[in-house]
Amino acid sequence: MQRIVTLTERKTTEAARRRDAVAALIPVLTDYARTHGGRYLLFGSAARDTMTYHSDVDLLMDFPEDALTDAWTFAEQACWDRKLEPDLLPYGGCKPQFLDHIAADTKVLG
Repeated sequence: MQRIVTLTERKTTEAARRRDAVAALIPVLTDYARTHGGRYLLFGSAARDTMTYHSDVDLLMDFPEDALTDAWTFAEQACWDRKLEPDLLPYGGCKPQFLDHIAADTKVLG
């Protein structure tokens, strides 16, 4: 008889997969940022290592204006390649209050 997998087990497995995928994503984004003169700022559940089965990857992009589009495209594709949903924002467009709010959870990549 085939074992029945519960919804709780599925959610737990997916959360672990997402955490592992973020762990693999971090060095890729770090290397890109260092190579291209910018940085990514990971925040939210991915930065806290508290991802759930439906968590996305929150990233701020702090790159020179002429490199921002390519950095955005790279980060988006790197996330999709790992079956992660990216939520990307340009650092320069963020209000100081928002940056203060996420500061405790932010990991700088680059």
